[in-house]
Amino acid sequence: MNFQWSLQPMLRWMSCIGIYLESPGSVSSSPFRIWTIAYGLVVFFLHLYRNAVFLDEYFSKFKNASLEISTPLLWNAAINMSNYLFVTTGSQLSLIVGSISRWPSLTRLLRQMEKEHFFEAKHYRRFRRISISALAFLIAVLVVITVVMTLMVVPSDMPIMTKVGELLQPTLVMYLFSGGVLFSCIGWITSEMFVILAEKVTQQLNKSCTCNQTDWSRRLDSWRHQHHTLLKLVDKINNCYSGLLLVLIAASFVMMINSSFVIMRRLPNMDILLQLSILIIQFGHFAVLIYVPHRIRESAINFTKTLRCLNLDNQILQEKLNFFIVDALDSLPKITALGLFDVNLHLVPSIVGTTLTYLIILCQFQYSKN
Repeated sequence: MNFQWSLQPMLRWMSCIGIYLESPGSVSSSPFRIWTIAYGLVVFFLHLYRNAVFLDEYFSKFKNASLEISTPLLWNAAINMSNYLFVTTGSQLSLIVGSISRWPSLTRLLRQMEKEHFFEAKHYRRFRRISISALAFLIAVLVVITVVMTLMVVPSDMPIMTKVGELLQPTLVMYLFSGGVLFSCIGWITSEMFVILAEKVTQQLNKSCTCNQTDWSRRLDSWRHQHHTLLKLVDKINNCYSGLLLVLIAASFVMMINSSFVIMRRLPNMDILLQLSILIIQFGHFAVLIYVPHRIRESAINFTKTLRCLNLDNQILQEKLNFFIVDALDSLPKITALGLFDVNLHLVPSIVGTTLTYLIILCQFQYSKN
């Protein structure tokens, strides 16, 4: 068992949608690499064309409706459409660029961890369960979106070609949810690695036998090396997905504000069920994105707490342990969105406050127009 086996479900899915991710278990590139990348680029340009057509149709409707709908609602709709085009294009582009330029360095680090036998077979089984759960969650979300879109579009009086275009919308949002779930899967596995490292320390604490000075020194060096490698892994994840996180989180802010405004105002000709579904799915996606970096950091903190439980008789070893603990606390892992802000639970008050602020402003404009 290895990382190739553990990550296989998500890697297969990403290949199916045109995002080639080099397998951690192979040193040489797959013969299908070029074809998968070419397929992904073709799909990307098709999506660009679809977005351009959709934008042209939308602005023609926008001009016709400008005399019947209030200015706040028009601006809200225009911003929502711009945000939709931004997130569908940006997420797919971030995945393509990250898979080509950043992902290979991450897989090299995973291969190094395999060679140094960081983990056992039971740990790889744990990682695979996370990967399968992530893929199952992703498929469930896409099925829900497809069902909701079908229920909304099929009974409508739209022309056939317009209906087909609307029903193809899940293929555009598929990339933003796939990217978010892939990041969450890799991040959750990384947090489990910190948990496993803490379990190794706990096992040593529970052993009744006493180890000599040399054995303890080797253990401390091994734990320190593994901890340092895990920090490097978090940095690789950050380099690979920070751009994607910026796109997804920024878009989440706008989507939640827009959907909340539509639901609260109960505007005519707006499907509340659709907006409510978007709000719930988007907030759930946002919550997972910010929780995973928080879990990584908390797992690293818990590892240092486990180290504090060690009480070594040898003063030199105890000082070495204390220095290790201080160093681990000074270098806690974190995930950022292109270095602009930290991705953690502190974003929840920000999004709640921002949503309420913009809702008040939009409602004031709406009431003033009425």
